[in-house]
Amino acid sequence: MSGGPLSSFSKQGILLLSILHYGVGISLFNKAVGDSVELPSGLEREGIKSMEWKYKKMVIVEFDRNISLPRSQFKGRLEMNDSNFSLIIRELTLQDSGEFLVSAASNKEQIPTKTIHLQVHEPISKVEIQKEIKLLANQSCSVWLLCNVSVGSNLSYTWERGNETYRDDQQIHFSLSPADGDISVTCTASNSVSEKSASATPQTLYDKITFGRQPEDPSSSYQEVL
Repeated sequence: MSGGPLSSFSKQGILLLSILHYGVGISLFNKAVGDSVELPSGLEREGIKSMEWKYKKMVIVEFDRNISLPRSQFKGRLEMNDSNFSLIIRELTLQDSGEFLVSAASNKEQIPTKTIHLQVHEPISKVEIQKEIKLLANQSCSVWLLCNVSVGSNLSYTWERGNETYRDDQQIHFSLSPADGDISVTCTASNSVSEKSASATPQTLYDKITFGRQPEDPSSSYQEVL
């Protein structure tokens, strides 16, 4: 079976670290299409003389006694909290992904610029397993399983078969014989904002071919999608 065993360090732990330490001085926020996000400025209103938010080096919010919103792709979806200067964006799209910079000056000094990276993902809508089973001369068979995802971005895959768990491969391959039991195989597709699974029992398909639909050529293959 292709793929490698899952490490003891969980995906949740990796994701948490990516949020906290995307890079030195950089924060990462993962959101789904259609979500809202509030990006923290790390500032307090008291003592701030002026500040601005930039997206891809273009000013999208300014504060100099009053808040102004220059024309941008966020028109109608953007606001800033005037108590802490956090940036709120609604109805996120994939095109909103990118780098945001917040800079400010107090009555005493220029405050170091803070960088926030926003990544907007398409959530997974549906997962299905495509199966191809090839009969061999000794009545065993080779099984190929492909995890198909209809919609989704930045995907990772985890397969479970009996007590075995494998990750990172969209397709797996293994052998099956009449003596093998009805072991269920599950594929889980995930990204930073969603997760969905699908299951199949290859032995059931093997029996269907062997007893009901066996081709004359034992090297022929049978495909099915559940």
